[in-house]
Amino acid sequence: MKKNFDLKNNSINDEECKNVEVQTTNSYSDNKFKVDINKYHKAHLYKRYMQDSSPGVSVSGLFDITKLLKAKKKGCIFNAMMCYCILQASQNVEEFHYSIKPDGLYYYDYTKIGSVIEGKNGEHYFGEYRYFKSFLDFQENYKKISKYCYENCDNYEEDSGAKIATSSIPNFSFTSISLDVSNNFWDNFVSWGKFQKKWFKVKVYISLRFHHATVDGKSAGEFFNELQKQFDNFKIQ
Repeated sequence: MKKNFDLKNNSINDEECKNVEVQTTNSYSDNKFKVDINKYHKAHLYKRYMQDSSPGVSVSGLFDITKLLKAKKKGCIFNAMMCYCILQASQNVEEFHYSIKPDGLYYYDYTKIGSVIEGKNGEHYFGEYRYFKSFLDFQENYKKISKYCYENCDNYEEDSGAKIATSSIPNFSFTSISLDVSNNFWDNFVSWGKFQKKWFKVKVYISLRFHHATVDGKSAGEFFNELQKQFDNFKIQ
């Protein structure tokens, strides 16, 4: 499998892998609270779709990521840029701050993003990345956590944050992925495939699977609009 960057030869040493916490001026303390469903502004949707056998909805769209490919030529990690833009977009849509747990619904001040990492044993592990306002801070944290997962063949989970799971299939192009919502996988899920070059633009289909108990079509549309804004306005800083 093609890796997003060379985990063996990056600048992070083995000792640093044991401590994956990154200290920056953008560190935050996340607040969360359990939602009183009877006072939840979408209580009727939550109660209905939590009882539904198929509460998952998938939508997809074609996005212009030309600016990210230009930044990649300057040394930025593509998957880190994708995760950063998705995270920034989700942070700007209120419904993505809600997270369904076995004991109820929770609201978080911040969102977080998860990605699949291949360990040095060839198995797949899951890394979670917290919110950072700065891309360079996010990328540094991304590299450190990804290296931890690779070297230790282990998952890394953030303590807090409403999670968005992601997966990329870079060796072929597709328009959408349909993924059932199960009792242990309620997170919003974003996926993408192979790029498409059209004239002087580079585009990719991005698929979003969401739980209808917390996210509706309007919110999904807001997220997609925010995501394209993040791609268009991406800066290395």
